[in-house]
Amino acid sequence: RSGAAEAIRSLRTGLQFATSDGLPRTMVVTSSKPSEGKTTTTIALAKSLADLGMNVLLIDGDLRNASIHKRVRCSNEVGLSNYLTGSKMPEEVVQDIGINRLVVMTSGPLPPNPAELLAGPKMLSLLTLGAESFDIVLIDGPPVMGLADAPLLASIAQATLLVVAANETRRSVVKVAVRRLRFAKANI
Repeated sequence: RSGAAEAIRSLRTGLQFATSDGLPRTMVVTSSKPSEGKTTTTIALAKSLADLGMNVLLIDGDLRNASIHKRVRCSNEVGLSNYLTGSKMPEEVVQDIGINRLVVMTSGPLPPNPAELLAGPKMLSLLTLGAESFDIVLIDGPPVMGLADAPLLASIAQATLLVVAANETRRSVVKVAVRRLRFAKANI
C-alpha cells in the first residue's frame, strides 16, 4: 500500500495500453546514467506482473555492471553471456527465484565484448523465443549514455522504458538519451 507500490501498479496499468496489442511482449528498462533506479523499477515491475498472473522472464542485460543477481540473491555463475557465446542453451541459464511465474536470467560472467554479443543474432533469437514462452520478457539494460549496449537492446525490443531520477538528472542528459534511443528506432 506504499506510494512506491502504487506507482508500480500505475506503471503496469499504463504499459498495458502502450501498444495496440496491449502490454509489450519484450521490453528494455534503461536510464540516462547509472543509479537512476532502473534495476529497482525492473524488479518491482517483474514482481507486479507475476503477481497479476503473467509468466515473466527477467533478464539482466547489463553485461558490464550486472546487479540483478545481487538484488534477487541468486547465482551469477551462468547467464546471458553464456547463452550469447553459444556455450549454454536458454533453459540452462534461467533460475527460479521462489516467486511464482517469475524466472531470472542473470548476466553471467562479464564478457570482454558486451556490445558485440548484444548486437549478434542470438540476442534477437532469445527475445523471440522468450516472447513465445513467456507473457513478457523484461530486460534490465545498462544506461544509455556512453555505451552502445542500451540502444542495441532498445532496437530489438518491442518497447523501451526510460527511468529518470526526478530532481537529480539534468534535462539535457535525458534529452540526449532520448535522442540516442530514437536514433536506434526504440519505441520509448
